[in-house]
Amino acid sequence: MLVAGIGLPWLQDLDLAMRFVQSVEGVEWAEDVIVEDLSFPAHRVLDRLLEIKPARVVLVVSMLRDVDPPGTVRHYTLDLTPPPDEEVHQRLVESVTLGIVDVEHILAVVRYWRGLPEGTSVIEVEPGHSSFGLDGAAGMAEPVDKVLAIVQEEVVSGRTI
Repeated sequence: MLVAGIGLPWLQDLDLAMRFVQSVEGVEWAEDVIVEDLSFPAHRVLDRLLEIKPARVVLVVSMLRDVDPPGTVRHYTLDLTPPPDEEVHQRLVESVTLGIVDVEHILAVVRYWRGLPEGTSVIEVEPGHSSFGLDGAAGMAEPVDKVLAIVQEEVVSGRTI
């Protein structure tokens, strides 16, 4: 099982991935659980997924949707329907040439090349602040704890939603 954080590095609440991975460094996981920050351009994330070929994946992301208050945690099964060729081409070009690290770019590319297994689960947090900065907003501590609880439940139960 892969528990992967994907975020926008150094953009406070949008960098939940790094903060989450750092916060669970001392947690004891089963031997078949890998926890990684995959905040890389889309083609590098696809390469990593194809390298480890996880049977189960839980993605931890921060996604601005402006529908819920900051800190809201959403948990769902990812729709793995591949996006249209044109969208993938554009997102891949931007990832390779500009080095864009973005959840939408990554998901478009990895879904297109079927880099994620069926039942991939997403734990998504609504961010509050997204300005440049190495320190996350103080309001994200509680969502990180909620995210950890959901991840641990999935690991223990051996299921995705």
